[in-house]
Amino acid sequence: MSRSTPAQAAAAPVPAAVAAPGGERGGASGGAGGASGAAFGAPPRSEHRVRRDIQGLRAIAVALVLLYHLSPEALPGGYIGVDVFFVISGFLITGQLLREAETSGTVDLVRFWARRARRLLPAALLVLAVTLVSVWCFAPRGYLPEFLAQVAASAGYVQNWVLAAQSVDYMAAESQVSPVQHYWSLSVEEQFYIVWPLVAVLAVAVAARVTRLRFRLVFAGLIACVCVASLITSIVLTSAAPAQAYFVTTTRAWEFAAGGLLAWAATSRRAILDRLPVRVRSAAAWAGLAGIAAAALWFTDATPFPGAAALLPVIATLLIIAAQEPAGAAAPTRWLGAPSMQWLGDISYGAYLWHFPLIVLLPFALGRSAGVLGAMAVIGATILLAWGSKVWVEDPFRAELSRDWPDARALAITSAGMVVLLAGALVGVHPADQQVEAERDRVAVVLEDPDPCLGVSALDPQSGCEALPEQLPIPEPALAAVSPERCLSPRAGTAVEPCEYGADAARATHTIALVGDSHAEQWLPALVHRAEQQRWRVIVMAKASCPFTAAERDFASSPEAENVALRSDCAAWNDAVLQRLVDDPSIGTVMTAAKSTNRMVSGSGDWRAAAERGYAERWRELPPSVQRVLAIRDTPQMAERVLQCVSGHGTTAADACAVPMAEALGADPLADAAESLSTATPRSRTADATPVVDLVDMSEYFIVEDSCPPVIGGVLAFRDSHHVSWAYAEMLADPFADRISAVLRA
Repeated sequence: MSRSTPAQAAAAPVPAAVAAPGGERGGASGGAGGASGAAFGAPPRSEHRVRRDIQGLRAIAVALVLLYHLSPEALPGGYIGVDVFFVISGFLITGQLLREAETSGTVDLVRFWARRARRLLPAALLVLAVTLVSVWCFAPRGYLPEFLAQVAASAGYVQNWVLAAQSVDYMAAESQVSPVQHYWSLSVEEQFYIVWPLVAVLAVAVAARVTRLRFRLVFAGLIACVCVASLITSIVLTSAAPAQAYFVTTTRAWEFAAGGLLAWAATSRRAILDRLPVRVRSAAAWAGLAGIAAAALWFTDATPFPGAAALLPVIATLLIIAAQEPAGAAAPTRWLGAPSMQWLGDISYGAYLWHFPLIVLLPFALGRSAGVLGAMAVIGATILLAWGSKVWVEDPFRAELSRDWPDARALAITSAGMVVLLAGALVGVHPADQQVEAERDRVAVVLEDPDPCLGVSALDPQSGCEALPEQLPIPEPALAAVSPERCLSPRAGTAVEPCEYGADAARATHTIALVGDSHAEQWLPALVHRAEQQRWRVIVMAKASCPFTAAERDFASSPEAENVALRSDCAAWNDAVLQRLVDDPSIGTVMTAAKSTNRMVSGSGDWRAAAERGYAERWRELPPSVQRVLAIRDTPQMAERVLQCVSGHGTTAADACAVPMAEALGADPLADAAESLSTATPRSRTADATPVVDLVDMSEYFIVEDSCPPVIGGVLAFRDSHHVSWAYAEMLADPFADRISAVLRA
């Protein structure tokens, strides 16, 4: 499935998220965060009794999330802490609404929202403000625009929807997560706080109009409808589009509703929960704890989630809450109620807010991987900051500073703080974009007349460079994908969107069509660099994850429904590109490349053989006007999160993050098809014959002493684990163009 995985330093056995800034579960950039509000911290004693079991649950949930982000290998399902928090919120908030509506006959919306704002926004906005300043101080320039945009999305509590949109972005598959990505779950909670009291108001209105219906019955019916509809949505969307399903509110609402139904049952006059034997309730509580532990240990990033899998942590949490703090030596109440658990539960909101900015920004501030000591520092700083923000920000604002404010005033002031922070983040996006463009232009100037020992030049035995220079790479990893030229259609859709470069049709000595997936499009900087000089007309037709082939692309890692749709789109796009080549007889050369691990549908099970046949068949189908096919061997495969490895190792990244040549250069069906046809066809083409096929192999420019380093001669060679960086592609322009020219002359 298309989902970001936890950050992992490629070559350092240290806590992953601290070794190098990395990702959360859920998307190009995904999240496994926590929750806010009622789910965090002790509720005011005036509202209802503080339950020690719920405080203990808060402590468990925030510990799961923190440990997961620091060491996902040790606790692969720790992200289920979010589900625990969501159920707690649904239980507590529904209970409050039930009490208020039955006592006063209505729900005071302004009062409800003002109470939530008093408790939640001061600490949340403080963390966002500190993060905003820290981003400007420590984050690489290339990440600034995205980080600032996500701070704005977090301040507006729409972060989950932003991440849901980005999670389907193919080009963001290995992108750097922002230090506020964890605010996605806070956004879900805030949206719940806005909608849930409106559901209660609707129940009050219906009960008032239909005299035979009681408020409790109407409210329970509405909650049940939300629960069933959202659970169905969660299961269906998790199967069809898991990356989106992880973040959107509609797939999570049932978890709040489940807690709400328990609150309704627990406060019913006919409630039997408190009349169950202690041993039964103790067994339920232990079963709940076992369920949470099982999910945290057995679930992984590959588990379809939330969907049906989320039933385990949700039901487990419900069992613990429903047990109602059973007494006795056999019950877990004493453990959940231990002072340390109560204290951690009390600061859980602050702990969740502070931990992820520390994890992401610490390596940037240090300029290297923080290691095990860094992980310990993150834990210590998280606890200290969480305690400090509760004592000096949360409690004073709620109990002293805003105590005498009218509800409308408290709501207006806290909302104004949101607006100010949101605007402050958005105002910085344009200057950040300008910084990115300026740095990219600076790197481009350096590459125009490179030092003899820089980049590709250092590989030349005649360069006089005795050893490759140890220096920080250019561009910085944050700019590796910020190419001056891009021409790539998204995975979904069938439209062919060509881009044209170089000489116009009247002056062109050759017209070349560059077609294929992103591994073809990655050579665009090299082609553009020389197209005008050589008087080539270059037409680019590229589509993400869709090679130019007659075989049927198999998106095996996607859910079945998405796989079928993407396969259909890719096939239709291929046919449309072929028709474009037929319609433009000026195109005499087709240049193509493809990711070597692109799977193809194969009845025999050998997808590589099917892929090789598919490439050859598509080339045979080219019109007679296409005389040549230039097939480019795929680039080496690096380790996942290679840019995080480079960021964490600085000047030693070339050695620390290198991959052995035998692992990096795997089998390539496209290259195999080109080699078989290049030896089996004549060197000129007639009608109904296969065009001349030549293999262009640039592998030697990625190999240094039997290994493939991510940094070559001080230049960052890759933008992720399998794409060439735009800077290195530009440095390869001359040798790349020389090989093309030799083929064209022949």
